[in-house]
Amino acid sequence: MKDFVFIIPVRKGSQRVIDKNIKKFHNTNLLQLKINQIKRIFKKPEILLSTDCKKSVKIGKKNKINIDIRPKKYATSTIPMKEVYKYLASRVKNKYICYVNVTSPLISDKSIKKAYNFFNKNKQKYDSLTTVHIIQEYMWFKGKAINYNPNNHPRSQNLKKIYALNFAFSIVKSNFMKKEGKIFGNKFYPLVLNSPEHFDIDEKSDFILAELIYKNIKKIH
Repeated sequence: MKDFVFIIPVRKGSQRVIDKNIKKFHNTNLLQLKINQIKRIFKKPEILLSTDCKKSVKIGKKNKINIDIRPKKYATSTIPMKEVYKYLASRVKNKYICYVNVTSPLISDKSIKKAYNFFNKNKQKYDSLTTVHIIQEYMWFKGKAINYNPNNHPRSQNLKKIYALNFAFSIVKSNFMKKEGKIFGNKFYPLVLNSPEHFDIDEKSDFILAELIYKNIKKIH
């Protein structure tokens, strides 16, 4: 594990869901949930919390993880993510970065463990790994169908499978991320997540729905 570091990026200025990273989610919050998950899956993982939020810093200190107080320049909603990725990579010395988003609370322990184990065994074949989900729907863009022929309407299961990036979990070389400002390379392995694991929280309705699903999953287990 010493070659790997888990980076948890948490920004204070969430616009669509105020304080969504530390807002009450079931009996915890999204940040604490993700810290617990990483510690539950891996033995003595190195975790770096990068944030400009005082409340998040407090949570990080309570959990005894490394904390990067992110400069305001890298915590605005206007700075390109490429620059943020470069900055985050510059804060670590480990060879590989596991980039973990707290806004994906439904990804399972099993999937994260699978992602880590697969990449660890196939580092020579792939330069990175990122989670995706499959879209098989009738897609149109600018008045034209982009993945099927409307004149020969196929069944949905016969549509081309389109990989959609969901950013729930990614692994990449820190040097590459620092230089290119990307969390996956040109030769990445797409680890497919099924519903609801790929669910990402952007809007208020997403938060409510994710919490409802999470509660029901906890009841089942």
